[in-house]
Amino acid sequence: MAHLALVTPYLPAPDNTGGRIRMHRLARALAGVASVDLFARVFPIELTADIGPALADYHAVYLRGADLGAWRLALESRRVREASPLRLARDLRAAHALRPYDAVIACHCYAAATARSLGAEVPLVVDEHNIESRYARRMSPGDATEHARLERWERARWRDAALVTAVTEGDAEVIRGHRDGPTVVVANGADASRLPYRAPSERSARSLLFIGAMSHPPNVAAAVRLAREVLPRVREAHPDATLVLCGRAPDATVRSLASEHVTVTGTVADTRPFLDAAGCYVNALTDGEGSSLKLPEAMASGVPVVSTAVGARGFDVAHGRELLLAADDPMALASGALSCFADLRAADARAARARAFAETLDWTLLGDRFARAVLGVLR
Repeated sequence: MAHLALVTPYLPAPDNTGGRIRMHRLARALAGVASVDLFARVFPIELTADIGPALADYHAVYLRGADLGAWRLALESRRVREASPLRLARDLRAAHALRPYDAVIACHCYAAATARSLGAEVPLVVDEHNIESRYARRMSPGDATEHARLERWERARWRDAALVTAVTEGDAEVIRGHRDGPTVVVANGADASRLPYRAPSERSARSLLFIGAMSHPPNVAAAVRLAREVLPRVREAHPDATLVLCGRAPDATVRSLASEHVTVTGTVADTRPFLDAAGCYVNALTDGEGSSLKLPEAMASGVPVVSTAVGARGFDVAHGRELLLAADDPMALASGALSCFADLRAADARAARARAFAETLDWTLLGDRFARAVLGVLR
């Protein structure tokens, strides 16, 4: 059986954010065909007393917080330095000396400093959740030095890697422009088999739903838009309409949106009850990289979906087929939701097609694809 090291810049559990969900599902697939050791840079808030069972898929687990070892990466991106505790690299080398790894997988290019400590003789796999430098440039446009360092780092790691996996074909095309080796698309998905399907015509609530990590800036902006601009327009036609903002760690801005008509859930153990109760899922994202994991989850559940083009990025979906695509303005998003409530026959047809599409993105299938790609680069 192959022996693999998985290096992550944050703990891949619990699976309550997009990045954690992806890492957890792909790691589980690898654990079905190989022995997998986890090497994670962790933050104190992640180390809860009940985290053990969520890490049961790993043969061994090495967790390290920040240390002073970042000095060795002084000329690299801040993102790289923060993800690379010196003690974690030492743990990886010590474990490799006892039982050599057949490959090392870095989740996000900025975690690859630890992975590269094994040297070029161990194949490196980089799983990119997005094009990190492009996202950083948009989110903090004034930090040109950091952007240049991060871009230089990610492109060098793409060239180093025996395999790079990407979440969208668009991201893969960017990566292929900087490397000659294989670049494979492993999309983001959903646990479709675990999500009960409930057609729009079986839903009576005039409840809008948005799910995401509520401290992530694009999600915060979407939540504000939904609460302050979209919901009031929907309530003009349906005074009983409500909004649920479901996701971990809501920041102060999101918490301030809570009202008689707006529910801010905070961290929840399971999003399925919220998907089952919703009348419409509205993805109001106007910025983001990679793809939104919550979209296939919503499509799998049967809730009718209205999304901006950014919210649906990276997925082969079309307006009027699996969902309604709305222009990037509150009136269009509200009109989309109202259309879902008004024409249930059309909503049912879209939801059925959306469920079929989501089933092609079941994490079991995507995990198998990822595991086959990784095993294909072993020496």
